[in-house]
Amino acid sequence: MTIAEKVNVTTGFNGNCVGQTGQVPRLGLTALCLEDGPLGVRPVRRVSQFPAGVTTAATWNRDLMAARGTALGQEFHDKGVNIWLGPVTGGPLGRSPFGGRNWEGFGSDPYLHGVASYMTVQAAQAEGVVTCSKHYIAYEQETFRDGFTILTSTNQLPISSNLDDKTAHEVYLWPFAEAVRAGTGTIMCSYNEVNGSHACADDHTLNQVLKQELGFQGAILSDWGGTWDTESSALAGMDVTMPGSGFSGFLGDFFGDELVALVENGTVPEARLDDMVLRVLTPILQHQDLSTYPQPTFNANDITAPTNNVRRDHYKVIQAIGQEAITLVKNNRKTGGGLPLPAPASMSSLAVIGEDASASLYGATSCGNSGSSCLIENNGTVTTGGGSGWAFPPYTIDPLAAINAFVCADGPDINQHLENWDLGAAAMQASQSEAALVFISAYATEGTDRLNLTAYSQGDALVEAIAAVNKNTIVIMHIPGPIIVESWIDHPNVTAVLVAHLPGQESGNSLVPVLWGQASPSGKLPYTFAKQESDWPPNNIVSTDVFAPQADFTEKLLFDYKAHLFHFRQIRWFDAKNITPRWEFGFGLSYTDFTYGELSIAKTFKVDNTSIQPTSEPFLKSTTNPGSSMYDILYTATITVKNTGSVSGAEVAQLYVSFPESEGEPPSSLRGFDKLALAPGESGVATFELTRKDLSVWDVQSQRWEIPQGTFKLSAGASSRDFRSVVSHSFA
Repeated sequence: MTIAEKVNVTTGFNGNCVGQTGQVPRLGLTALCLEDGPLGVRPVRRVSQFPAGVTTAATWNRDLMAARGTALGQEFHDKGVNIWLGPVTGGPLGRSPFGGRNWEGFGSDPYLHGVASYMTVQAAQAEGVVTCSKHYIAYEQETFRDGFTILTSTNQLPISSNLDDKTAHEVYLWPFAEAVRAGTGTIMCSYNEVNGSHACADDHTLNQVLKQELGFQGAILSDWGGTWDTESSALAGMDVTMPGSGFSGFLGDFFGDELVALVENGTVPEARLDDMVLRVLTPILQHQDLSTYPQPTFNANDITAPTNNVRRDHYKVIQAIGQEAITLVKNNRKTGGGLPLPAPASMSSLAVIGEDASASLYGATSCGNSGSSCLIENNGTVTTGGGSGWAFPPYTIDPLAAINAFVCADGPDINQHLENWDLGAAAMQASQSEAALVFISAYATEGTDRLNLTAYSQGDALVEAIAAVNKNTIVIMHIPGPIIVESWIDHPNVTAVLVAHLPGQESGNSLVPVLWGQASPSGKLPYTFAKQESDWPPNNIVSTDVFAPQADFTEKLLFDYKAHLFHFRQIRWFDAKNITPRWEFGFGLSYTDFTYGELSIAKTFKVDNTSIQPTSEPFLKSTTNPGSSMYDILYTATITVKNTGSVSGAEVAQLYVSFPESEGEPPSSLRGFDKLALAPGESGVATFELTRKDLSVWDVQSQRWEIPQGTFKLSAGASSRDFRSVVSHSFA
């Protein structure tokens, strides 16, 4: 290739896709199509709207994580997309509950997030599409994220995420390492700065950490508008700029002719340009035969253009994920109410209350190409959030429609009230019903952080009004993350509460089997609920309007340890302030009961065979624990779980590791989970394979992972605060 041809491969241009590289016609190389988003092809029609990442994480089911990746990979492939701009891989991880994009990722724990990232990347790329894991790194707020906010006549710099090396490795890098070893073909660098350097022009995080330490072989591409300078980005390790010359220069016009000139005058070595092109084309040619790979069948600039239907039977996996994600957080059966509901034939009346129960009055197209234009009030049930993570649903099975279909033969009369503002009319319907289902929601979108943690459209007042007149009030929440529920959660007439997260197009069909006990809820929370906003550590979202805003990740200094995982930072905070969360990370109830046996640990060395792209992460060599990879399995922990109830159910057994106290680590860290489906009286063995990395901490001085000397505690149980068996062990 000539220099100009090579630069073409690394530069974005206008086209039918959200992003397109240039072409090399002389060699038959067509433009590569890059397309949003994390839960479906956007902004395109005749595709599926999948459950959000946070919903998928709430299943704690590796098979469903992979099945979602497979289905997404198929739809992007069938639409002719070369690079899927997903999944969200720890950026954001969820430092603040107010984060506008937290719902796009897989929850607020690096380990859980990492497992889901690995399963998704591996499964999607098996279908031929190349994944783009994003947003790297420490991208944790929308406020001031990209420098587009105008201060007088000067552009503002993006927020700088300032964090130490240990926190970066043990928290924010962890899920990206999982994506790399799963073989992700590309990674997107983020809008924010990292320790004062633009994330897309930071030599340390791009060249030294991602490409050298993790051994990443693919291409790093910028978020749309994440490039600030051609020379510094190219030399620091960024391989592709987006949108390049696209969008009429609105987001800058980088690489292209400027990069050609920099290579020709020697400022950027041609060997660096060669490396950029190889990193772009290698994963493409590994996974795609460009002579037969589908060309784009859509125009992202015109949703009315004819396009092919790629949905296959993906509604099945969408429904399965939505159902298994549903998390039961309260259930009071003492007075005969709560969940599951009685058989339809035995009920005479049921109230369905709230705008979140019904279809949109305006339709999905009213939301615009990014979902951010959705009318918050009276826009129907909330199935996902907004921004580039949005996808048009082909249809939406709202809860009311699914309930009506389920009870149509011999079920109760449905007394509905489908708006949130006439509380008297809503209460009237509820007062004439045996039970009342109250649907409340909250919305989050890219581009802005959440202004509060309350239900939208006076949802709290709606619950209170219904609970005042109906002794069996059941609340269902479609939310992107935690909300405050204290005004009504302890009301004696609120008998049950379900967190249904953001379930996608099959919302109602996922919910009905759980409501009537055809399936026992088995979701677990992938984040923590607090009792009030002030219970969370302060200053999570920096909103001080200055030219160079700074977000100092100093939470570790508040708790007297060097680094910590996010949700355990919350737990340590709650402990220090004598605050109890409403519901902890990993919490979720069932319609049945489970007992745990004794946790056992065995040394079971097994060479890593799961890393498609082995990383180069350094670690302390040891004769006690041999092997050459951070992902060799060193030990296996097991515990027996028994269903002691009267109905079938699934339990997510969780394993937490407490490092020796001398290491200054969090009180406990998630290091394994196993979901067991058990019939009444049946027992199963939960198995947790512990890798070298699972037992290691990052040593800043030696710049390597080390298994600490001393005594560890391993705790197995039903949540991060419900340990059923604890054992001590030395691993070094």
